[in-house]
Amino acid sequence: MGNIRGMHVPGIANLRGGIVDRIRERRHPEEIIYLIAPSGHPNYGDELIARAWLHHLARARPRAMVVLDCHSPGQAGLLLRGIHPGAVFVDTLWQLTQYAADTERTDGPDARTPWTWVAEAATRFGPAPRLAEGVDVFRRASSVHLLGGGYLNRVWPQHVSLVAAAAELARTTGVPAYATGQGLIPLFDGPARAVLTESAEAFTIFDVRDAASAEALSGTAARRHTGDDAWLAVDDPASTRRDPGGPARHGVTLCLQADLTEDFAAFGMTGLDALTRFVGATLDAWQVGGDAVTVLEGIPGGDLEIPSRLGNRLAGAATIPFLDVWRSGLPVGRGDTWISTRFHPHLVAAAAGESGVAVIGRPDYYATKHESLAAAGSRWTIVDDPDIIPDRPDAGGFSEEHRARAVASKRALAHRLYPRRRW
Repeated sequence: MGNIRGMHVPGIANLRGGIVDRIRERRHPEEIIYLIAPSGHPNYGDELIARAWLHHLARARPRAMVVLDCHSPGQAGLLLRGIHPGAVFVDTLWQLTQYAADTERTDGPDARTPWTWVAEAATRFGPAPRLAEGVDVFRRASSVHLLGGGYLNRVWPQHVSLVAAAAELARTTGVPAYATGQGLIPLFDGPARAVLTESAEAFTIFDVRDAASAEALSGTAARRHTGDDAWLAVDDPASTRRDPGGPARHGVTLCLQADLTEDFAAFGMTGLDALTRFVGATLDAWQVGGDAVTVLEGIPGGDLEIPSRLGNRLAGAATIPFLDVWRSGLPVGRGDTWISTRFHPHLVAAAAGESGVAVIGRPDYYATKHESLAAAGSRWTIVDDPDIIPDRPDAGGFSEEHRARAVASKRALAHRLYPRRRW
């Protein structure tokens, strides 16, 4: 990444800031909607959420400049191209966050906490001169919005700096800060947890997707609880593809991750070995042949690890690569039963009425996620004891009533944040 701070000469930072401020003042004012998200990995759920918000903004604010600040702007720009006419893809805050985490100093004359430095570097000229253009855009934002997902928690502790930067912008400029559909479990610990709760107070709306995250922000005036941001996407025709009237297969669709599975334990095994054994035993118990299985990628490459380990057990199985899923949608309406460790395929498939089993790969992270969907009305079986093979479910996913309620709640929030403008 290199040194994003560059050379620091006394007086130069103030001079540079003054020049940039004067240039900015001469520009025609425009609305800058600043979005922050973990887009571009790619990861099906993260990309789906970003696409949903860009679609909403294309309808509600088509003339705005929409900045999506993400860790992989090149790939995000390709995956999300053409959705909003004013979309720009950058990595300003993500670069600052990673740099601060990599160079953290806790003692000596330059002691600082990463989030303090990121908040300052994002809102003031000088600390990161190489990113001055990006900092300038962030400082001129009309609003700042952390899109939903499960990236603000102890699994990725450095990401608390993203919240601190958004809060600092709100405090210093008065623009509204939003967070939507956030999963905060497992909670940040130590000082980072205090940073999260203190920063949330600077937000106009801080919306979460599950009850445990809502409890973590109890007493915060900005707190809302409208569920996962992917509910904004489920009515998009691009989210799913239905079998055009063909006979039901009654097969099984697998979406199985290799990441974040170290704590999975079953049959005296742990990690990928345990998860592979569980899936194979489940297919055996359900008497499903390999040629009746479809393997679906939520993260390209990684989600083929367990199917590869199953080897000949999946002889004849079909594979749907991530790119096909992204371009054509999740395959639904074929009568398949799903087995998924991933959260967003659970949400979208269940919203389409599919039956399934949710397998919790990492209990401290995924249990809350899948259980939040059960609380919202998903009838999927959630495996809490992987030593016991579940019966094959046939209850379907969400009822029309529960589905409509979840979609309406998220749409209402989207319209509150960005009501439609025609100018």
